[in-house]
Amino acid sequence: MVSFVNILPFVRKWEGGEVYFPTEGQWTNRGVQWTTYKALAPKLLGIPNPTVEGLRSMTEAQGDKFIEYFWNKATFNNSITNQATANAFFEMLWGGGGSGIKWLQKKIGVYSDGSVGPKTVAAANKFNPETILNEVLKRFNYLATANPAKYGEVIDGWRNRFNDLYAQSKMYFASIEDNLLKEIPESKKKSKWWLLLLAAGGGYLIYKNINKK
Repeated sequence: MVSFVNILPFVRKWEGGEVYFPTEGQWTNRGVQWTTYKALAPKLLGIPNPTVEGLRSMTEAQGDKFIEYFWNKATFNNSITNQATANAFFEMLWGGGGSGIKWLQKKIGVYSDGSVGPKTVAAANKFNPETILNEVLKRFNYLATANPAKYGEVIDGWRNRFNDLYAQSKMYFASIEDNLLKEIPESKKKSKWWLLLLAAGGGYLIYKNINKK
């Protein structure tokens, strides 16, 4: 059974300390940004009036509460059936927010709203977990190529992080079923556009012929 407990060692390793990001104007501790801490600490930690000092002194156990919260959002409360696929969805949400989830939704052919629900889970469970996991690295590389000024300096760290995630996830590849999709069907979206174009063209020809009569 998938569980956030299985990814805790990975997240704790990569999100261990407190950092101030001048470009964002806020502190981050254990991977949790101040804006996130301020919004969720009352609910997750029972802290009615969160402070920056509280974030900076946040314990490991408190940090795990945030990991579990985002894990449940990324996996629709453990509805994803393979741990490696679940790890990919968590990493995309944890590091990329809704845009990370949208990336995966587009790839697996469901409506990309940045929120994981039954349709996203059903589609994700049809894919080979390794295929889904590799999309994490593809997104990292895309961001670094699209905006080298912003992400060029961090891409090596991102790739190291992905390599570690892959290494900790590949043990779950053994439970992969043979009938799962191993490739992202890029042509699926294109075929829909061709159908729309053909339909529009057919409508135009009908309209044109009617006007001739």
